[in-house]
Parts: sequence; C-alpha cells; structure tokens
Amino acid sequence: MRLTEEIAGALFGEDVAFGGGKIVLLCGRGACFEDVKGLFSLSAEEVTVLLKGGTATVRGEGLAVARYGGGDLVLRGRVRQVELEGGPRP
Repeated sequence: MRLTEEIAGALFGEDVAFGGGKIVLLCGRGACFEDVKGLFSLSAEEVTVLLKGGTATVRGEGLAVARYGGGDLVLRGRVRQVELEGGPRP
C-alpha cells in the first residue's frame, strides 16, 4: 500500500519508518489491512485480525474476506467500528 506510506510521510515527515500493521477504511464499504499475521475470528458481524504487535477487531454487517494472502487482507462489507489493541504507541 504505497498510498499509506505517502500519507504517513506527508503527515509525519519524509523518513517515516512504521513497523506495525496498516489499516485503510473504505467509507463503510470495507477495509484493507497490511502486515496481517493471521485471522483470530471471522463472522459476518465481527472479524479479529492479528497484526504485528496487536489485533484489530472490525465490527459491521455482511463482513466477508474478499482477498487474503501475502500479508494483505481485504474485507468487504459495512464497517461500523474498528478497535485496536496492542501495537506500537506514538
């Protein structure tokens, strides 16, 4: 996800080195994850994603895996909430 790195660079400076997972929300229609280590749970209402150093729990409606592999995950569905636990702190 080069766009994620471009946005982070614009917000925090040119030499942003971020070692954690990345999440991009797609206006309630889905979410994209980078640096995924695995899936902890999966249902149409809740998905828990294992990221480097933490987890992300996505809640919504009609959640389904559109693509998963190579450390990337694309979820389709109405994303209502994302809760992060663990991971790097600012």
